[in-house]
Amino acid sequence: MSTVEQELQIIYDNLYQIRLINYLTISSATFLVYDILTNLDKEVPLIWRYYHNHNHDGASWRLRARRALIQTLFVFGRYYALLYLM
Repeated sequence: MSTVEQELQIIYDNLYQIRLINYLTISSATFLVYDILTNLDKEVPLIWRYYHNHNHDGASWRLRARRALIQTLFVFGRYYALLYLM
């Protein structure tokens, strides 16, 4: 093989790998969106509307701080992968 044919083969291989990575990224993002949408009915009352469902007027600051930490970790773990893929 000549050097031109070798270089063209390398370019072709690189383009194939880029296309494969793009397909995998799109399929991963699609699965994450599907998972988020199918579990949204469970997530809303447990995470987002927790204070509306429970009366914590007399709750200590430690309980509220703990709950805020749990919500923050949940949101980060749940949506970071999707934001990273975008």
